[in-house]
Amino acid sequence: MTNRNLIKATGSILVHQNVENTFAFFADPSNDSLWRTEINDSVPDGPLQTGTTISEYSYLSKKAANNLLQLKCIRFDKNKAAIFETPGEARFYLKSQRTVKAISENTTEITYQLEFDKSIVKFAIGFNLPDFIVSYKAKSDMKKYLRQLKLHLGSARL
Repeated sequence: MTNRNLIKATGSILVHQNVENTFAFFADPSNDSLWRTEINDSVPDGPLQTGTTISEYSYLSKKAANNLLQLKCIRFDKNKAAIFETPGEARFYLKSQRTVKAISENTTEITYQLEFDKSIVKFAIGFNLPDFIVSYKAKSDMKKYLRQLKLHLGSARL
């Protein structure tokens, strides 16, 4: 991971769902296409737990319309945290940390943190962008993700 130009984005929201239902939905990458617009599909190779591999297909650009990224679940603490990371041999580094915390019986705090290798942007669009632009876009996307997640969890009967 050394010598990589990493971009980080973090956001938190409160949702009016209990921690169990919130975690079950938020931690499962199979649900990502419902709240992350660039995700075409995410397919786990088995039950969600430490060691599970996720095949994530995403629309990065016309040039990378169904990009495949393999992620490994490196930590799974039920109703607390799920962390996914690309394996060492991956072309691009990405780490996704999803944590939840019960605030009350029916209120849960969600924290979503992304860290990724900026070179994936060059791969997707064909040229480098300045760090501040990529960082701004990542933070903007994070806000959109969390708004969609909150809308979905607020209207869902989980």
